[in-house]
Amino acid sequence: MFTWPEIILLVLKLVNNLMSEAHDAKSFQAGTDAEIAKVSASILTKTAAMKTLKDKINALTSEAVDAQLAGLEPK
Repeated sequence: MFTWPEIILLVLKLVNNLMSEAHDAKSFQAGTDAEIAKVSASILTKTAAMKTLKDKINALTSEAVDAQLAGLEPK
């Protein structure tokens, strides 16, 4: 049979393990949220850069496009 101190110790260990699991789950979720935010910011930056580049390309005249393409030809 268990003594009262052994029962109390068992209950305290159980509570400690449950609290540790809850803390680990919260820490994992916080890390996941931080990683999602980092990747989202990276995508947003790349999207903004591509929009700027697209706007610059669309603003070029036919003569400017021809001049740029002529510069790419081997000499």
